[in-house]
Amino acid sequence: MTESTVIYARVSTDDQELDAQIENLWEHATNRLGAEPNEIAVLRDKSTGTNIDRSGYREMMDRVRSGDVDQLVVRAIDRVGRDLRDIHDTVYEIVEDCDTDFYAVQDGLSSEGGEMDIGFKSALFGLSLAAEIKAKKVKENTIEGLRAAEAAGKWTTRPPYGFTTDDDGFLQPTDNFGKARRAIIGVEEQEWSHRKAARHTGVPRRTVPNLLERREMYLSGAEA
Repeated sequence: MTESTVIYARVSTDDQELDAQIENLWEHATNRLGAEPNEIAVLRDKSTGTNIDRSGYREMMDRVRSGDVDQLVVRAIDRVGRDLRDIHDTVYEIVEDCDTDFYAVQDGLSSEGGEMDIGFKSALFGLSLAAEIKAKKVKENTIEGLRAAEAAGKWTTRPPYGFTTDDDGFLQPTDNFGKARRAIIGVEEQEWSHRKAARHTGVPRRTVPNLLERREMYLSGAEA
C-alpha cells in the first residue's frame, strides 16, 4: 500500500532525540488529520548545520514529487529549507506544484487542497524570515564560540600530526610526536629530503611539509 501521509522528522544536534518528535507528529497525523496508521510513512534525519542534503529529506521530496503524497507533516518550517528563499520555494513546490497538504505543527501552519491563501502566505513569509534569522544567529554564536576557544588556547579543528585533544580541547602529544620532531630535525639539520624523512621516521611523506610549517609546535622545548 502506498503511504499517502509522510512524516518528516529531523534533529539538528547529536544530543537531540527523534523519538519524541516523531511521536508528536504521529499523534497530529492520526488524531488531527485522520491519517490511517498503515498509510503513514516516517522519514527521519539526524545531522548538524543547515545543510538539507540528507537522505530522509531527499526521499521526502522524491515522494512528494511523485504525486503519491496527500499530506506532509513536519515539526516546523525550518525542517524543509535553509533560508527564507529556500523555504519559500520548497513550500510552494510542495503545496502548489505537487498538490500536497503541508503541516508545520509547531508553527501552526497548514494548507489544504493544494492552495495557499493570503493568510498562509503571510505566515509563511514571517516564519521563513524568523527561521533564517535564527539560523544566522546560531552560526554567529558558533563562530564566536570557536574564536573564544582558540583565544583560550584550545584546538577547534582536527589536531595536527602527533597530537590529540583532551576533554577540554587542549592539545596533547601522542606517540607520533617524537616521529614528527625527528622528521623536522632531519630535514632542517641533516638536509634530508621529504622522502627520506618519511622513510626514516614513519611520518607520511605528504605530512612532512605541514610539520615544517608548524615547526615551533614540535621544537619549542619538547623532548624527542
